[in-house]
Amino acid sequence: MLKELESLYKGDIIINGQPADPEAYEWFYTAGGDEVGIAKERLTERERQLLALLLTPANRRREPESEEERAWKQWMATGRPDAPAMLSAPYCRFIHFLVNRPIANKQEFAETIHNLFASRVLIVWNEDKRGLLIEAKQKRTAEPLLLAEIADALAADFYATMHLLIGPVRPVNGELYESFLLEQQCFAAARRFWPKQTVYEWEDVIPLPLLESAADDGKTGQILSFLDGLGEEEVRAMETFLECNLNVSMAAKKLYMHRNSLQYRIDKWAEQTGIDIKRFKGAAAAYLAILHQRRA
Repeated sequence: MLKELESLYKGDIIINGQPADPEAYEWFYTAGGDEVGIAKERLTERERQLLALLLTPANRRREPESEEERAWKQWMATGRPDAPAMLSAPYCRFIHFLVNRPIANKQEFAETIHNLFASRVLIVWNEDKRGLLIEAKQKRTAEPLLLAEIADALAADFYATMHLLIGPVRPVNGELYESFLLEQQCFAAARRFWPKQTVYEWEDVIPLPLLESAADDGKTGQILSFLDGLGEEEVRAMETFLECNLNVSMAAKKLYMHRNSLQYRIDKWAEQTGIDIKRFKGAAAAYLAILHQRRA
């Protein structure tokens, strides 16, 4: 479609560019995240109506984006592989966010976000009130984030209520886009189940497919698949720990294992799966996953 528009409005169209006078252009967005500006003087009212059916009209032009931000926006819409290749990191973590009102000063918002994270974070706005934080990671180990503090800081600075979902650290591979879409769906479900809660951890949302009416559409197996990288012996050891009410000493005795060895395994499980089974929510999520795996 973009090539046809370029041919039709040659010399009077801007695609993902910065004209000298943005106000002289009518702005639209494609489903893939491309920004299209067409000179107002070239458009008839009928053409505006037709373009509004084919593209998404913009009430106001969004702020200029970097090439990396634009690539991620297109990836979010279509799954094109260009953006993950720009990360130069083997792992990443997504933090989905939604604010209850548009953020007028996005530069100040970005500065606040960057000051709250130790590692590099890219901010990609999908709409005026929602977007994605992309945290590049060199290791799969995930330090805990103080999301409640982040939400409070943003609420104080921008007078906006912010909802966040932090996903697990994931390998940057061909399955990343499918995982992103799943996290998006879980974020939407979490806001339906707990609309007053502002921060959702991955452990919070794992049981949600079991509560949704379409629980048998494949999402259940997908979201509970975080145990797939563990062998049968590891899963059995985890199950024993859960059945011993999270008592390390009791579980180690049942497994004929030294307490420190089991403690090391528990820490490794959290690192591999992104689920802390020493906490109630993580333990509940892991137990559901084990039962689902046994059922399969």
